[in-house]
Amino acid sequence: MTRLLILCAIYYQAICHGFDPRMVAAQVFVESSFRPRVVNRGCYGLMQINYMVWRKELSVNPYKLVDIDYNLCKGLDILQIYYRQTGDIWKALHRYNNGPSGKYNNRDYVRKVRKLYNHLRIIASDATDGK
Repeated sequence: MTRLLILCAIYYQAICHGFDPRMVAAQVFVESSFRPRVVNRGCYGLMQINYMVWRKELSVNPYKLVDIDYNLCKGLDILQIYYRQTGDIWKALHRYNNGPSGKYNNRDYVRKVRKLYNHLRIIASDATDGK
């Protein structure tokens, strides 16, 4: 039941933020494996939001970071910031994972998201084609 709730929330928040829900689902899987309460190195929830980085700019409530809708909304707000800066979703995802400074250079992240996104596109295409 939780995964269905998460997928519905991903779809809703992705559409509201202007992103492809399949890409957002791929990102969430790579970030947290659909685990809404996961905490890793100061990053929280489905979108693994770094509270210390975003607390002021986005007025992040630390007590709500494990809430599915709240976390997705704030994570996609962050992705929108990077998308506006770069004009390219893959560059925006690279910044989402590595930060805007370029201090980190984890190219594997975008490769994983893109690979999963392509699989989801194929599955969705097959489902609509009646295969």
